Amino acid sequence: MLHAAHILCLGSSTSAAGTQAAQLARRTGATLHVMTLPSGRAAGPTGSEPGSGAEAAVPAHVVETQPRSVTAVLQYVGDADIDLVVADTPLDRGPVPPLATDLTRALTRRLDRPVFIVERQDDPDAIQRLLVPTDLSVPALRAFRHAVALARLYDAAIDVLHVIESVPYVALTPTDRLSLGATTLLERRGRRRLRAFLQEGEAAGVQVQPHIMRGAAADQISRFANQGDVDLMVLSAHGSDAEEGPLGLVGTRVLGRVTRPLFLVRASGPSLLGPPDDAA
Repeated sequence: MLHAAHILCLGSSTSAAGTQAAQLARRTGATLHVMTLPSGRAAGPTGSEPGSGAEAAVPAHVVETQPRSVTAVLQYVGDADIDLVVADTPLDRGPVPPLATDLTRALTRRLDRPVFIVERQDDPDAIQRLLVPTDLSVPALRAFRHAVALARLYDAAIDVLHVIESVPYVALTPTDRLSLGATTLLERRGRRRLRAFLQEGEAAGVQVQPHIMRGAAADQISRFANQGDVDLMVLSAHGSDAEEGPLGLVGTRVLGRVTRPLFLVRASGPSLLGPPDDAA
């Protein structure tokens, strides 16, 4: 289950991000913070109730200043001990992927906590299918556990996608020759490790469907996300060195191509899953 004490919405309280953030705050019992950005409409006074209707009312703190820099947002996130940041896709971005914009790209590179980039949609409960691309690493498992919690929150199903990179090689050893069969050694290993993901989802009462594809990881993930009936992509950001950056080489490429809403989970830092995830 998701645990959050403070959720920050970047944008107006009447925007898609405001509606989604209010929904999450109500369901998790969190306090909602609204920080209006220069492109957003002015928000109401402190203590106003974002969203529409009585059911959307949540404890809220509206920041009336309009920060002009990512540094100001980062400062507020630290000072207010924010657990989750929810942001809108720009109204004028056209077909540009959500994280291809300067603000969201800068925030996701520098924030050490989950970020939810919301698409322009009226109904926050429209999220019915989640996609979790995975390289079967420990950070990816952390992202999957967040996806399970989100799936329970929205009563959604999860597609787990593992891509086997196609690389040229010369089969010289018995192990290499195993890769020439109809089902390769890498694919068998992938399916075996994916079963562990399915077991966690089943234990939580969530429907999980595994997928294994071949090719370039960024290409296959982007194609699956954009062509499939995916409402939200949950992605792990775990770059391994300075050259790749904090999002990783594949993650950076995917986020520059995918036009779906995104929930980005950091490999380390604050978790929305509480003590059980930290212990794991």
